[in-house]
Amino acid sequence: MDPPFHAHGFTGSLAIIFNQGVKENGGIFSQTQGWLILAEALKGHGDRAFTYFMENAPSAQNEDADRRGIEPYAYGQFTEGKRSLNLGRSHVHWLTGTASTVMTGCVEGILGMRPDMHGLLISPSIPGDWDGLTIDKKFRGRHLHIVIENPDHKESGCRECYLNGKKLNTPYLKESELLDENEVRYIM
Repeated sequence: MDPPFHAHGFTGSLAIIFNQGVKENGGIFSQTQGWLILAEALKGHGDRAFTYFMENAPSAQNEDADRRGIEPYAYGQFTEGKRSLNLGRSHVHWLTGTASTVMTGCVEGILGMRPDMHGLLISPSIPGDWDGLTIDKKFRGRHLHIVIENPDHKESGCRECYLNGKKLNTPYLKESELLDENEVRYIM
């Protein structure tokens, strides 16, 4: 919200109890970041999904660690906005849903691993300049070694998918067909 409330609050306006640029009065909330990452990934926009991830990733803000004021590996609930005297300072790092929503955006969105009752869909949405990636995952007690190849530098889409050498019609791994150790090859 910009400009923040200052002198013109109204009955019922709780934002005015906070300084300008803080929390609901013009602060930058991070809890929705994960859902934005997931939404872009589900639309197949790997470049945008990863950009949104990096914009709020604590590790990408190490140059500003002193200004952020929280641990360099922790997500904050909100960061003080441009109208605050402490622009960039983050707060409420252990009492926020930011980390869990970002994890969902990254795992189910960028990495594209979406479980359901009967198995696991693999549908990554990654930056187009990536050659690929490798994921090792425990899934319902079984080990998955997933190699994602991106020879045409796409952001999303599946050309071929193999489970233990067998070509699949879709990139969906049925739990009933998984072994204790599994090799998955996914070609974008």
